[in-house]
Amino acid sequence: MDIKDYTFKLIMAGNSNINSMINAIIRATIQLRSDNEQEMATFNQIHIFHTEESLNSLFKTTEKWQEVLTLYDISITAIVHHVTKLEGENVKRFDDIVEQLRTIVNPLHNELYYIDISGGISSLKTILAIFAYVLDIEHVYSLEVSFSKEPETRKRQSGLFYSQIEAEGLDIKYSKLPPIKKFDEFGRSNYTEILRHRQIIDDITSNIQHLLPKHFNLEHLRSSLLSGINSRLIAEVTGESYNYRHSIFSFSSGIEEIVNIILNITSNSNIEKETLGVKLGEIRKLCATKDKYFINEEVLESLTKLMSGIRNSIAHPSSEKEQNKELLATQSHLSAQLAITFIKFTINALLPFLDQDGRVIEIQDVSPKEEDNTIFYFGFDGDATGDYLETAFVMSGIDEEEVQMRSNILREAINKLKKLIKKTTKDHKSIIFAEGDNILFKSKFDNTLLNEIQSVYKKETGLSSSIGYGKTLRDVMIALRLAKAKNGESLVGISISGQC
Repeated sequence: MDIKDYTFKLIMAGNSNINSMINAIIRATIQLRSDNEQEMATFNQIHIFHTEESLNSLFKTTEKWQEVLTLYDISITAIVHHVTKLEGENVKRFDDIVEQLRTIVNPLHNELYYIDISGGISSLKTILAIFAYVLDIEHVYSLEVSFSKEPETRKRQSGLFYSQIEAEGLDIKYSKLPPIKKFDEFGRSNYTEILRHRQIIDDITSNIQHLLPKHFNLEHLRSSLLSGINSRLIAEVTGESYNYRHSIFSFSSGIEEIVNIILNITSNSNIEKETLGVKLGEIRKLCATKDKYFINEEVLESLTKLMSGIRNSIAHPSSEKEQNKELLATQSHLSAQLAITFIKFTINALLPFLDQDGRVIEIQDVSPKEEDNTIFYFGFDGDATGDYLETAFVMSGIDEEEVQMRSNILREAINKLKKLIKKTTKDHKSIIFAEGDNILFKSKFDNTLLNEIQSVYKKETGLSSSIGYGKTLRDVMIALRLAKAKNGESLVGISISGQC
């Protein structure tokens, strides 16, 4: 790509020593021209992150810094001033700086970034250095000038602009930081990825703990997952096959911990001493017999067979596989993703169906009669709406008309259903919620109304829909999930045994 197609941006910390700050801009510009072999190259934007002190110093100084920049064909209008306050509420201030940096950087554009950490307060320079590391910015520099050791002379020299420093023959170094990628190996061996995964794992275990009685200890699950990450990273650095295998066993151990919990809460703990493969098979059988519970059996089967297959290939390797480090590395990465996915899948599948004691609730079908005056909650949800809209994006290309048309069709269909419900129930407050393709309303059971709702939606959009209902909001949530698991135009009513 031609250099003229790029946008150049300089990001730097402000400095209450105005001469030093301007010198950094000049030296960065000289470096830009040298790197690109373009004598007139210049930064399109120069972002300076000031403290209040450095900003005030810049605009109160009597130094002719604008004229100095002009001598180097550096436009004053390219400078963008940002003000940061790092002296108090550091976390909030840091977030503010990150948000400002986010507005500067766009990885999708042809932009080249230069970071200058020559001056400014230490905390701000540290943030910019971390920013450069995260984005793998190549051009990170620091300006160093060898001033005189004699105090008075040094004071005078520190107030010189770049051309004056050159005229005095002082030693000037514009040092480039070593390639950021060199830190990758250090990062792996010091487990920085573990720190990134720790929050994910902590969130997962916290969500599971909320589902279960307090006597379930999830520390083994947590330590197994972290140990798996640890071993995989060591293997990437050392190349040792043993650590890849250990990581897979650790992830399998985490999966087995979840499986044991499921078997425990479903009163199947008598097979706890069986192999992981047997346990996963039992989980699949259990879900197949629980037809009133929303668990996608195809997804479950795919996950469990993949996990069993990887673990078995490690536990009973052929001599050829044993020496294939690339395959081991792939299996290790895949095991990590499968473990996390399986645990999240389990949480989402079990959450609606557990009571406060962590036991699976008993669900009963309800078939009310129309003459019954019982009030139910009804949840309506259009089927495959996402695919309907996604198809519009594919068909329309850059044309918005198809997307707008389909969006309007959905909106009009929901509006018609709202009018129908209010008219039939003779209650303008019967609709509790109506957004997107979802409606929640309350009414007596009226089979004619429910059929008409699905018929109108089908006629207006060409799409099927699902309706779930029950006496409580939890009932309707579960009923709608069960209805959505069917093949469209479904109607499911349930009640939870023992529920008041």
